[in-house]
Amino acid sequence: MYFSDNAFQVVWIGVSGESLDSLKTEELRKLSQGYGNMMMAVVLIVGLTVGLGVGYFLPGLLGPPPEDVPDDYDIIMDRGTINVGTNSGWPPFEMVNTTTDELEGFDIDLAEYVAADMGVTVNWIDMDFDALIAACTGGTIDMIASATFITRERSAVLQPLVWYIRTNEVIVVKGTSVLEIDELADLDGYNGGVQTGTTEDEGLSAIAGVNETLTRYTLVETMFADLDTGTLDYVFVDEPIVDLYSQVYPGIKIIFTNPAPPTAFYIRYGSDALSAAINSAIAEGFADGTIDALIAKWFG
Repeated sequence: MYFSDNAFQVVWIGVSGESLDSLKTEELRKLSQGYGNMMMAVVLIVGLTVGLGVGYFLPGLLGPPPEDVPDDYDIIMDRGTINVGTNSGWPPFEMVNTTTDELEGFDIDLAEYVAADMGVTVNWIDMDFDALIAACTGGTIDMIASATFITRERSAVLQPLVWYIRTNEVIVVKGTSVLEIDELADLDGYNGGVQTGTTEDEGLSAIAGVNETLTRYTLVETMFADLDTGTLDYVFVDEPIVDLYSQVYPGIKIIFTNPAPPTAFYIRYGSDALSAAINSAIAEGFADGTIDALIAKWFG
């Protein structure tokens, strides 16, 4: 076994507290008596360290190879369905048809198109928006289709797929409101509403003062109802949903527009086959005019 000079020097200094040159003859004699014991200790320590190292690696070297972890794509294809999570309170991207009690909207149609291209069906799971990321990372759902903007924070835990539409975020007030702003910070002192977990929530929560008078909602319809009654001075939402709610609350108006990141589906990291299949389907949707037709259908 090879030991460097530096290794021995450290051992000797540790025993005597001095360099070898400064030791007296008697000290050397006494020290030499214990040298054999010291070397035994050194060998024991080194042997233990090496033994632990070998023991640590032996299972990987001698044991059977680990079983392959099933890929999400293979699981979905074998199952014949893809579990997709959404939040139905965000029209026209996703909503519940009050007549059929079925989900409908732009994201719903697009996800169904993607699934059909893959040769599977969609199992829709409707949940609160702020529960979607945990549901996807935890395996409850395979994909998020819920007007989800691409952000650094979301992309740190889930994989964004190719984006398919880009919209704006807007500040909406009642028609009788005299509120005017030049920037979001001007909302300080006014009562605002956002949907929990959205980029609108994240954006206003980061502004001191504005955050203190901000109310977070699970249901967007409740938020607009509070705007109508005067509980809120404004709401901060994606621009496309304003058209639908303006039919329920005529007179609401947009007073400020904020550019937003593009929108995409999200899946778990680790399945190149699944991301390739979904991205390919979306690319085909652009090429064959399907996505343009869906935009015309849901956004006019």
